[in-house]
Amino acid sequence: MTAEKPEENQAAKTPSDQPDETARREFIAKAVSVFAGGAIVSVPIGVGVATLLGPAFKEGQGGIKIRLAALEDLPGDGSPKLYQVVAERKDAWTKYPQKPIGSVFLQKLEDGGVIAFNSSCPHAGCSVGFKSKEVGYYCPCHESIFLLDGSRGDPCVSPRGLDSLEVDKERLNGGEVWVTFQNFAAGIEEKKAI
Repeated sequence: MTAEKPEENQAAKTPSDQPDETARREFIAKAVSVFAGGAIVSVPIGVGVATLLGPAFKEGQGGIKIRLAALEDLPGDGSPKLYQVVAERKDAWTKYPQKPIGSVFLQKLEDGGVIAFNSSCPHAGCSVGFKSKEVGYYCPCHESIFLLDGSRGDPCVSPRGLDSLEVDKERLNGGEVWVTFQNFAAGIEEKKAI
């Protein structure tokens, strides 16, 4: 057994270990730089993609609250009256100036309340008209009848009754009729805002 001298043993290890240590430090420095750079760049890219694509994936926005009439303007006999909705419209990326975006039937009830229906037929989106208190609402596209309460009459090919809209009861007590206007998907049984 030969005893090695401590100086010789250390001198032999130091030169061969140094390139491995340097290469390791360089690799770690480069890896940290790439990771940090990627993280810094990915944040604005992610925000940009979310901003660009976000509106395309939003479902119905909850509608717009709009004043349509004074309570005293509605017929006292319970006949519905049609009101055009004029508002600023927004789609996924664009704002449009004040234009007609739909229409609403308002009907004063015996108890002083008001019910509101979107005038678009839930079957194919045609405009529904009011025929008479005896007949109700009428869609000329497929000759469908809707009763005064918005339910389906006979004949009716629509998958659901007329789409009711929310009436602001607090403002109704003040004599003003405010409605949350929304459009809904046509041709489906479920009332789904678009």
